[in-house]
Amino acid sequence: MIRRRLIAALLLLGVTATAGAQSGTAVEGALDFLLPVGARALAMGQTLTAATGSDALWANPALITHGPRELALHMATNSSPLAETDASGAFVYPVHRVGAFALSVHYINYGQQGASGQTPGQIGSFVSTSTTLAATFAPTLTDRLSGGVTAKLLRIGFNCTGSCNRPDNVPQTAALDIGLAYLLTKDSTVTVGASVRNLGPKLQVNDSPQSDPLPARANFGIAYTPRLAQLPKEAKLRLGADVISYVSGGTAPGFRLGGELSWLDRYQARAGYVATGPTGSGPTFGLGIAVGKLQIDFAQMLSDLATTGSTPTFLSLRYLF
Repeated sequence: MIRRRLIAALLLLGVTATAGAQSGTAVEGALDFLLPVGARALAMGQTLTAATGSDALWANPALITHGPRELALHMATNSSPLAETDASGAFVYPVHRVGAFALSVHYINYGQQGASGQTPGQIGSFVSTSTTLAATFAPTLTDRLSGGVTAKLLRIGFNCTGSCNRPDNVPQTAALDIGLAYLLTKDSTVTVGASVRNLGPKLQVNDSPQSDPLPARANFGIAYTPRLAQLPKEAKLRLGADVISYVSGGTAPGFRLGGELSWLDRYQARAGYVATGPTGSGPTFGLGIAVGKLQIDFAQMLSDLATTGSTPTFLSLRYLF
């Protein structure tokens, strides 16, 4: 019974009520790979395939090529109904005419759960965690075309008190993200991107028959920065749209729309909408402010999965240098 509870807890890591919409009727493992990261991206409806900066690391690694040097810390609450702590960090370093390099980590703590045995009563407790370590290289292929590859390792851990009968080996799996980005115009007003995420071996929790395929996804997106005569020169508008589909099987694709209005490149207001995302469907909104080289971003999502007091909320601190 204890082992079954532990296996169930592992399979539930990162799962929301939209897991069926995101993964069809099949069971998928390592759903932590799908959780959104970054307040700026979340506020813009989780549009990432044609974004820039460290947010793009988790959707299309090719996009860090044209971004700034950046040290980022992302924190989230209620990113998943099961997560108590959700934090990630990234270091991005572009090199002129070469590309960009990045290191990132994503840590999730799912809190303490009780373990019971054959007799009534709790005989122990355990804390479930997941840690994803990743390294990215995004080469500059041409003046307008860039590529990107991210290699990542997911490890699921337990801290046990008492008797838990946990799995003999620490469950872990490796995965690859591969992306491309192309500047349609010389002035970079239109960018298109495509990526395939989470390609790798199955996540084995207990034994081979109980292993589950990774949530492989194909992403397609466009970012547009129109030059509108109606806007004052201090204002800048940025629009984005993504389509998320399954690499194999699945149901209807997901859609993301978002926009950002900035003033003097210092103050930002953002809004968007997510359809069938990993944290549900619904509108998103957020604000940002630049204080010197420090960028502070805040975002919330009005998810149709959120219960009272559990609105997904994101905060990002990004130092651009």
